[in-house]
Formats: sequence, C-alpha cells, structure tokens
Amino acid sequence: MALCLIAAVFFIYALSVGDDPIQMDEDGVQGMTVVPMMYIAYIVMAIIIGLVAVFVVINLFTKPGALKSAAVSVGIMLVIILLAYFVFADNSTLDPATGKQVMLDDGEALTAGDSQWIGAALWTFYIIGILAIGSILWAGATKLVKK
Repeated sequence: MALCLIAAVFFIYALSVGDDPIQMDEDGVQGMTVVPMMYIAYIVMAIIIGLVAVFVVINLFTKPGALKSAAVSVGIMLVIILLAYFVFADNSTLDPATGKQVMLDDGEALTAGDSQWIGAALWTFYIIGILAIGSILWAGATKLVKK
C-alpha cells in the first residue's frame, strides 16, 4: 500500500509539471519524478521475482508429481532448443540478397556463432508456436469428436 501511495505522489507530480520540463531537464525534475519511480519498479519487480521463485521451489518439493512434470517440461524444452541449434540453424554470415557480410549496428561483422544462436532462437520460437497451435487444434478436435 505504501508503494502505491509513493508511486501515486510521483505520478501526480509528473503530471503537474508536464512533459517538456522532464524531457529538457535530466537532473532536476526527471531526477525527482521518473528516476525514483524506476527504482521503485525495479525493487517491486525483484521482490515479485524472488517470491515467485520461492513459491515455485516450495511447490516443486511438496508435490512430487509437479517436480516430475517440471523436469519433463524442461527436458522437452532442451530437446527443442538443441534440435533448433544443431539441425535447423545455420551459421551463415552472408546476406542472401546481396551476398555481402552482414554488418551489425555497432559496425562489427556478424559472427558465425552469433548467427547460429539467432537462427536457433528463431527456430525454437517457430517450433514452439507450431506445437502450441497444434495442441489447440488437437484439443478442439477431440472436443468435437467426443460430443
């Protein structure tokens, strides 16, 4: 409750001064309004992540079935990531349209390892998306068949 009141005070103060002073003055008004709200958000997020982690661990050790289910889920996820990395992702650093080396925003060239990790992340996303859509369709089809 106290965090809500503090955030409300900062929010009302930020609304009362408007956008222009906050954008123009990084140390003054912004330091008094935006920065404290960001620190409060970081603190609250850390508290929530800590509590979630504690309750997940407690739940895993109090219910053996949940521990087995979590281990199976993590194992399946690891298999999908390994499959995406070693089978589907390539380590090409050339732009397919131009045939030139891909340059990053900071001026460095894309490395083969970075290219493979990027490809693996994309393929992992595609595989999980296809599995999610497939499970939704499967659940809908089995409901229709049972009726």
